[in-house]
Amino acid sequence: MSEDNKIDKKAEEPRKVNKVKITTNALLALAVVSISTAIISDRIIPTTDNARVEGNVVSLKPQVSGQIEAIKAKPNANVNKNDVLLQIAPTEYKIAVKKAEAKLKITGQQVGSQMANIIAAQAQLTTALIAQENAKRQGQRVLAMAEKGVVSKSDADTTRATIDKSNADVLNAQANLEKAKSQVGSEGKDNAQIQTALLELQQAQLDLSRTTMFAPANGAITNLNLSAGSYASAGSPLMTFVEKDSLWLEAYFRENSLGNIKSGDDVEIALDYAPGTTFKGTVSSIDLGVAWGQNDQLGKLANVQNQNGWLRDTQRIPVTIKLNEPAAIEMMRIGGQADVIIYTGDNALFNLLGKAWINLVSIFSYVR
Repeated sequence: MSEDNKIDKKAEEPRKVNKVKITTNALLALAVVSISTAIISDRIIPTTDNARVEGNVVSLKPQVSGQIEAIKAKPNANVNKNDVLLQIAPTEYKIAVKKAEAKLKITGQQVGSQMANIIAAQAQLTTALIAQENAKRQGQRVLAMAEKGVVSKSDADTTRATIDKSNADVLNAQANLEKAKSQVGSEGKDNAQIQTALLELQQAQLDLSRTTMFAPANGAITNLNLSAGSYASAGSPLMTFVEKDSLWLEAYFRENSLGNIKSGDDVEIALDYAPGTTFKGTVSSIDLGVAWGQNDQLGKLANVQNQNGWLRDTQRIPVTIKLNEPAAIEMMRIGGQADVIIYTGDNALFNLLGKAWINLVSIFSYVR
């Protein structure tokens, strides 16, 4: 080998070493930057793919028994609040009302009193009691969602006003009934037979009103396996009702990602139901705790679960998210999955990275 070749090889060896060193340093720097970015972004723009659509699912049960005369609702078709869903044959309940009215009139005649005003006042009270029952039942759901921040404060205030009005209507109807009863005279007013007849009439009127089942809110009937002619038993579920105006997302974030999340933060969502599209939302609330398998009982020692592995499992905490776009609510199905990113601040760089990530995830929903 010539001297020139030996010199060339010796010159190439340092260059090779330098290239390996540069490549290694570049890879290490890239790894450090990637890990640092991931750690920082997990605090500034926390993300999760563990999110589910939640909503109010109501098991509708009849309060009276009878043969189903007609089914007005269609499976999975939208219905509005107070639309008729189902009609139980009312004939025997109408007869019961007529009997109760006749009994009350006969009883009134026996004590020498006119009962027309009492019957009218009793009907007014029954109507008010039905409205009060519906207002309280629907109000409980709305107020529960208001506590989570899913519905607005104005909706909650409207609901409270409706409940208050229904209570006032009942009090007013009760006063009218007492006034009508007082006109009968002291003997008739306190007559046990009249009191019994009034209660029987009220029960008959309530039972008749309950032969018609109404939609408790805007939504749809699902899992409908009924046909006209079937028998409905009081207290047994007939159909499942899903409210559509009050759907929300329950997103489960790692506990160490919650540090900067607060109510009102902007959220971007990619629904599996709508690949290629993202939707806006806001953080409504963060749960204060979750069940973690603790099962201590009085009189026994604490049961401590051993943690296996070098790193312990990360606890996930539910975050309630309200959707801001009506189009998203139309596409949501209870139990459906979604990816979520929360923008906890005004960091332009990380917010841009987060927007790119959620749009990329949404596109990948086509093939998941």
